[in-house]
Amino acid sequence: MDSITVTRPVIVKVRVTESYKKAAAAEVREALARLDARRDLLDNQYNKIAEIEKNNPRQAAGGLQQIDEERRKINEARRQLGDRLKEIGRLADGQEIVHGRVESLVEIRVGDDWSRLMSVEVVLQDGRVVEIRQGGFV
Repeated sequence: MDSITVTRPVIVKVRVTESYKKAAAAEVREALARLDARRDLLDNQYNKIAEIEKNNPRQAAGGLQQIDEERRKINEARRQLGDRLKEIGRLADGQEIVHGRVESLVEIRVGDDWSRLMSVEVVLQDGRVVEIRQGGFV
């Protein structure tokens, strides 16, 4: 056998532009709005359960604790999204950041340089592929 086709990881990077920062910030703000809506629902449930607990403590057992735990998770997620929003604001135009990872097929042959074949990056700018890099980077 002289060759074989294998999958390899491909790192996808985004070149930061003003439009990227605006879109990324808008995504974070939408996620924050969804968390706020979820938190409002939990607050309503909490109030209803608290009212039930006044009249019948056994019927509401554990419900308030469960909602408090969910609120804690939401607050932590909000903190992380706030940090992400700050990071987006600090990004410099032209900076390349890792956006994700995909797989591609590559045919390898006896004698090929493994590190060159397995080192692949795709660079996006404003949703378009602007560069494909292979080998020679870390």
